[in-house]
Amino acid sequence: MSKFLISSEVAELLPRMQVVVVSVKGLDNSGGKPNVAAHVQHVVDKTVEHFASRKYANAQSHPRIALYRNTLKDVANVSTKKYPQSNESLVKRVLKEKAAPRPISPAVDFYNAVSIEHAVTAGAFDLDELKAKPEPLELRVSKVEQDTFVPLDAPRAEPGKVDVKEILYAQGSTVLTRHMAWRQSAQALVTRESNNIMFMSEVFNEGAVGGEPSELAVSVATSLQKGLKELLGVDSTVEFLGLSLGKLEIEL
Repeated sequence: MSKFLISSEVAELLPRMQVVVVSVKGLDNSGGKPNVAAHVQHVVDKTVEHFASRKYANAQSHPRIALYRNTLKDVANVSTKKYPQSNESLVKRVLKEKAAPRPISPAVDFYNAVSIEHAVTAGAFDLDELKAKPEPLELRVSKVEQDTFVPLDAPRAEPGKVDVKEILYAQGSTVLTRHMAWRQSAQALVTRESNNIMFMSEVFNEGAVGGEPSELAVSVATSLQKGLKELLGVDSTVEFLGLSLGKLEIEL
């Protein structure tokens, strides 16, 4: 059986992080879905209104986005200017364009909307591709002597190295995403042919967290599961991982 695990090192670096994992089988990710497009635009409109009402100067001014920036800068020495997280990049784009991001596929467009709505990072992997390899999927610290990464936007490039102390998703020595949710490779990429998908969101909580999923983590999970059912017609399962929850590993 394939596994997803958070390394003890990452868990200790990010003790208030809780990772939401929502898995689906039999999702139709082909073709256009007008209801998904309408939902994404609705989320964008609400986000633009929210930033205007709170008088946030930019994406980085949102306290939740600032929490990601400051936390990763502290624990992983990340240049937030060079390696912005996906939630920051998405919100920055919608504030500028006041329109939904360019459509990719229903599943990807949907999880981007969840990211924008909650100002958290969110992503997904193709479960069939993950399970086709013997190594577990790991959220861990880089191993610079062995880890390699080929960015999605340059698939023919020579595999490149990663940074020291970088927090990333990897399967064996193949890096799937660098700097947590900064840039993705083609490995286990969700495409229009993907039917079995693992959605995840790395929820950074402010302040102390207890032994149960935080209110924010539950809210993100609810948005994922409700949207998958109402917009894409699939049931899903949910798992919560994190140091505070005493759970760092699940079967996929």
